[in-house]
Amino acid sequence: MLTISQFADRCGLSPSALRFYERKGLLLPSARRANGYRAYAPGQVGEARFISSLRAAGISLSAIREFLRKDARTRETMLAFWRQDLSARLLSLQLADQYLRGLGAASGPRVHLEQWAEPSVLVWFPATAPPGPLAFRAAVPACKKELERRGIPVLTSGYVRTLDVARGQLLGEVGFRIKPRRRLPPGCRGQEVPPTLFATLECAVRDEQAAHRVFRFLAELGFRPDGLHLERYLPGVADRYLLMLSVRRLGPVAADGEGGSSPGPLG
Repeated sequence: MLTISQFADRCGLSPSALRFYERKGLLLPSARRANGYRAYAPGQVGEARFISSLRAAGISLSAIREFLRKDARTRETMLAFWRQDLSARLLSLQLADQYLRGLGAASGPRVHLEQWAEPSVLVWFPATAPPGPLAFRAAVPACKKELERRGIPVLTSGYVRTLDVARGQLLGEVGFRIKPRRRLPPGCRGQEVPPTLFATLECAVRDEQAAHRVFRFLAELGFRPDGLHLERYLPGVADRYLLMLSVRRLGPVAADGEGGSSPGPLG
């Protein structure tokens, strides 16, 4: 058996850290000596190092405590979630680094970053409207009221997508971001969205080249669009909207901050 000082030295931890783990129910001493001092078994060294490693990886104390009490199958599920979450956080940091390095550019649109840090759902209502600026504006408050009537909190103002044109009418969708595991109203569809980083640009409604300028600016920073393309209507603004493009890196970033590869065609 090892004293707390001996065990701490074996683990590369401090005695105060071990006492902290004990108070949080993560790692209990193997025994107590006759004088009441803590005693640890050599076999606990690996467990102590594992807990310390998870803390260094940013895992919360409550999550570690839950992990240690679960069976192997549940542990693997938790590990997979942690890996996915860490990958999303790393990507966001890499993109943020590239964005900050590009802020010194002398020209380019005023592109900003918006992060959805938690998984969410976009609930989409079908909509039709005659062609025109912000064509689906009238449908936004009506659809929002339907969600609120059903007790579904809306996280952000309305999004729109134009899908087609038929018989002189625009066919599209009006959407709202909500938390997962909510029951959707009839006739709607849900779209699951993982943690996502967006490049955003506030655009005039008649600015038909806005998206092309954003694509070009993103390429200069080493970004490319990554699938989700939204237009967000702005409350109280009748002639502008927010263009939102989910983004990812084109290639690895070199030590000097320059992109590791030349931007390829945007698709």
